[in-house]
Amino acid sequence: MKNADQWKPTKFERTDKGVWRSNRKEVPARSRLIADRLASVYAAAIATHANGRLADLGCGAVPLYGIYRDYVSDVFCVDWPGSTHGAAYVDLFADLNEHLVLEQGSFDTIIASDVIEHLHTPQALFDSAARALRPGGKLILGAPFLYWLHEVPYDYHRYTRFALERMAAKAGLSTIELSSYGGVTDVLSDLATKAVSTRPWIADSVYRLTALMRALPPVRKLGLATRESMPMGYLLVAGKVSAASPSGEV
Repeated sequence: MKNADQWKPTKFERTDKGVWRSNRKEVPARSRLIADRLASVYAAAIATHANGRLADLGCGAVPLYGIYRDYVSDVFCVDWPGSTHGAAYVDLFADLNEHLVLEQGSFDTIIASDVIEHLHTPQALFDSAARALRPGGKLILGAPFLYWLHEVPYDYHRYTRFALERMAAKAGLSTIELSSYGGVTDVLSDLATKAVSTRPWIADSVYRLTALMRALPPVRKLGLATRESMPMGYLLVAGKVSAASPSGEV
């Protein structure tokens, strides 16, 4: 990863208690809820599955670097030249809609954090990841579902868990984990905050008020009960079958 010594936290930060959450100095109120959720699901997946040489596809400002750097031996960053998040850390400029020129079987972990919705040809990412992963390697991929349009006009798709699993299987990857995050209460809170995002002080008040409401036991229960039917998004971990595992284990 280029300029790793110059990297600074952007989207996520670690609290004094060791919990990852949205960076309050960098993330506006309208995006804080989903960033909190993403920090939690990515931190858990990375702690369990990330190791060895890692490729970060659609890296941007590499917001997950602070989470995964202690679990991996080397980081390789890929992004397209037109990224709005800068290019300070990019090792390879490429279009993720096309098959990537990455050495076959050269990575143990590949991360694609909330980038697939911006690809008009998403299967290419899965195919490129499958080719670049070593046997036993894993792809960690996040995708929003009930979420507003962002980074337009490069926002093309929303995917169900069934579509994500199908694309992984088509690339020859086996699904290890496929979990949803959020639920109807998170979705409504997120939309309410975004609806007043042009007035930051109101958005901040709405964020704080909805956070208090979601903490109420009945509301919290409703959120958990609707996480599968009305999710904010998904976190997929898919593995490349190990050559030494004819049974299909990864």
